[in-house]
Amino acid sequence: MTELVIKKSEIPKDSMVEFYFPDGKPWERKAVLIVNFKDNFYALDAFCTHNHLDLEDGFLTEDGKIVCPWHGSVFDVKSGKVVDGPAKENLKTYTVEVKGDEVIIHE
Repeated sequence: MTELVIKKSEIPKDSMVEFYFPDGKPWERKAVLIVNFKDNFYALDAFCTHNHLDLEDGFLTEDGKIVCPWHGSVFDVKSGKVVDGPAKENLKTYTVEVKGDEVIIHE
């Protein structure tokens, strides 16, 4: 099982930052969006399921929704479920473990 370990300080409160799982060749690495929502950490696929465009430049709403900057699809940060389209497929979520000042994402 592959894991990604990052420092909490790399993800400011109420923000989204894209990281990559460390295995494989650089062009094969899988992108993951790490979200710090009200000091709780979540990890989801980094690309919108509608058109496979990057979500990192989107925004995080006050009620925990990720809004795609490209076509406006909306996803729940906790579950990855589609709240509003045009996307029809949910985002994959990853197990997150917090140990001290580290956030560990399990693929």
